[in-house]
Amino acid sequence: MANVASWSSFQSSNSELADTGKRLFYQGNVLASAFLATVAPDQGPRVHPVFPALALGELWLFIVDMSPKYRDLVRNQWFALHSLPTAEGGEEFYVRGRAELIKDPIEKSRVVAAIDTNQGSLEFEALFQCRLTSVLYTKWDKWGTAESWPNYAKWQA
Repeated sequence: MANVASWSSFQSSNSELADTGKRLFYQGNVLASAFLATVAPDQGPRVHPVFPALALGELWLFIVDMSPKYRDLVRNQWFALHSLPTAEGGEEFYVRGRAELIKDPIEKSRVVAAIDTNQGSLEFEALFQCRLTSVLYTKWDKWGTAESWPNYAKWQA
């Protein structure tokens, strides 16, 4: 089993990279946005738009409990989360890890209160705590030109 870490552990070990990830997930908005990749029953990838949340030192997902992504995460906890493209382009942020379904209604209430949006307030929105195994940030030099070249920053739990 791969090592996993909380968002706060990642933040403690590489605050600059964690701050970059937060900026790219939220992009100046109240809600973060990203693409979630899960493992479908046939072991193929499946991609879904989601609104992750950073709160209480953790990365959280609220997932509708009748959706394919919910079933995927319950069956196989592996996930990848990729930031949406920025308007300027040239930056990407990606995390991998394992998502655990949190069934405790008190914990769900704590997370809902901490993120201060309407996410998670409905009964059918299941809460997943996302623990990280690895992070990849890509910053492209000379973005949009023939000389474009990627620079990477990586982190492992």
